[in-house]
Amino acid sequence: MGLNSDSPTCQAAGNDQIGELYVATRRLMTAEDRSEAVTTAVETATAILDFPFSAFWEATDSGLKAEAISDPLREHVEVPDDPGQVMRHGRGSWLWDHYESNETQRVLVEEDKAASDAPLHGGITVPLGEYGLLTAGTDDRAEPTERETQLADILGKNVLSTLERIERERELKRQRDNLDLLNQIVRHDLTNHLQTISGRAELLRDQCSGDALEHVDGIQESSQAAAELLETAGNLATVMRQTDWETEPVALEPVLSSVIEDITATYSDAQVTVPDEFPAVRVQADELLSSVFRNILTNAIQHNDSAMPSVVVDVTDDGDVVHVSVADNGPGIPDEQKQAVFERGEKRPDSDGTGVGLYLVRTLVDAYGGDVWVEDNEPTGTVVGVTLLTATDGS
Repeated sequence: MGLNSDSPTCQAAGNDQIGELYVATRRLMTAEDRSEAVTTAVETATAILDFPFSAFWEATDSGLKAEAISDPLREHVEVPDDPGQVMRHGRGSWLWDHYESNETQRVLVEEDKAASDAPLHGGITVPLGEYGLLTAGTDDRAEPTERETQLADILGKNVLSTLERIERERELKRQRDNLDLLNQIVRHDLTNHLQTISGRAELLRDQCSGDALEHVDGIQESSQAAAELLETAGNLATVMRQTDWETEPVALEPVLSSVIEDITATYSDAQVTVPDEFPAVRVQADELLSSVFRNILTNAIQHNDSAMPSVVVDVTDDGDVVHVSVADNGPGIPDEQKQAVFERGEKRPDSDGTGVGLYLVRTLVDAYGGDVWVEDNEPTGTVVGVTLLTATDGS
């Protein structure tokens, strides 16, 4: 005699099915590849429906072929390790029609329709978009119930969502890998070409005078600007690829001193004033910390309209945090644009650049758990400040 659907026994069985479906959904959420996802789908269909003959069918140009099958079904397949060799349904077959219907359906399977010698009678088919078809079959001659069909439909939606997620993640990884390769090639090759241009311009300097010498200076300035832009773009590409950001203790003085030395050598007409010594402190950052100070100092000099650009660097150790400020004697930044200069693509009023330098600064400082700010300098100019977390012994 059959059980009443409202009986305690049926209710308990239904709760078990929901519980197993919940566990399966969590497994699907963490599946890292297609193989893991479809295997989980087959195992779950077998468990929650108590249908021993479950399979995931991959949709191909020629039809459907089995990609993953349940253990009980393996016993009825000639090549259990590669079921797709023998378990196939071509276009126009009854199973292909179920796949194209895009609807979860109950089915009674006749022996001549099966792709294996399993004693398959009743079953459920669940189309999964372009990915394929999930089927669950039983040797019970009874047609699957409405509840079993609903559970299979819910499982199918979860599997489809998982397969779409995995495909998106795979495409993002492919794009990141391509970006990595392009970044390496462009940075390497263009850097070499720019160094060659700058070096040859320097050789020409001794042979030129007047207007020609001005052109040589222009070539070197353009080469330097292009090299700086290339470095910034490369660092920005690195930042954009980051998913989980990890910081580490970084000694501030060597990084800041090295950047200031490079800036002083590059912009010999600018006056850069620094303290007699920097605090011997470590901050939470990473290998891109130098890019923070390089972009701030470069902006302070390049966008300075004074006859003698002047930049003053100061560092204050406040215990838990360290403040680094860069003050210039340039034209300043209007109040309404002080925060906007850190947005992607935004530029200082006097800038003809790309607007990514200070955006990179803010992105990095935010990732370090710090802060960046802008205020007016007296009597004229701008102060750009960076606050960084002091690294603790346990960092």
